[in-house]
Amino acid sequence: MPSILITGAAGFIGYHLQQLWQDKYLVQGIDLLEQATLAVALRSKKIKNINHASIHDNFIDNLPKKPDLLVHLAAETGISGSIHAPNKYLHTNVVGTFNVLEQCRKNGVKHLIYASSSSVYSPNQSVMHENSETSKQLSFYGTSKKMSEVMIENYCAQFDITAIGLRFFTVYGSYTRPDMAAYKFMQAISQNKKITLYNEGMVMRDFTHVSDVVHAIDLLAEKIQTQTPGTHQLFNIGFGKPISVKNYAESIAEMLEREITFEFKQLPNNELTSTHSNSDKLHNFIGYKPIIPLQIGVKEMTDWFKVTRYE
Repeated sequence: MPSILITGAAGFIGYHLQQLWQDKYLVQGIDLLEQATLAVALRSKKIKNINHASIHDNFIDNLPKKPDLLVHLAAETGISGSIHAPNKYLHTNVVGTFNVLEQCRKNGVKHLIYASSSSVYSPNQSVMHENSETSKQLSFYGTSKKMSEVMIENYCAQFDITAIGLRFFTVYGSYTRPDMAAYKFMQAISQNKKITLYNEGMVMRDFTHVSDVVHAIDLLAEKIQTQTPGTHQLFNIGFGKPISVKNYAESIAEMLEREITFEFKQLPNNELTSTHSNSDKLHNFIGYKPIIPLQIGVKEMTDWFKVTRYE
């Protein structure tokens, strides 16, 4: 049975991926198990083979078995935080990813799938393809992800690592992080509090359900084994039909059977006004792209919220 290591294994996507793979592969995980991700670990009580470790350490040395594939999901996430603490984003997303690459190189791990972000794209692009402009990011979060892509490109060429990067577009679903808009909306709506929206709610996002993301990673984990050593490929993963954040919030309120009230503010200058994924490249590569419509995805998420809430 192939061995897979997931960094950030107790995180939002890491949790869902571990659940999908726990009977299919030998899955090992590392995570710092800080507050946001610990909530997932404690609530789910289903994460197996997870080690408290940092991506800055020699984390592979302490594993019972070296991985055949490393899925790198550990990151400092979110755009707003990169304004207040850019040093944390540099330390985790750039320096941490560098150490992940070094761990792969030193331990002979030749296959890597990693999380990038739609935030790498430059503003004012109606549809984002993998070859769309990425020379200017609005947020340092986006820049840290772009820097990681560049490093990984080089390591693949220099050390025969085969890598696939995924540019995620606004992933949502059950076990979402407490700091994400989805959870904040559900919490506020359930408590009859106002939710804050930018630009009158007319910010467009390409909402992508987490089940689509992990299904794609599952297919990529098989496909990467057939790729030429030393290659690096990037793929968008988004539903492909952006909707306004206001409509998204209203869908959540409808599923929670609650009224909703808004407070409007100006969009911060480090946020894109719109994201729109073209995922045709992914579909051509693995025969799959996101298929879960918003109504079904939001119902899955709100059904979970009704019975499981973080404290």
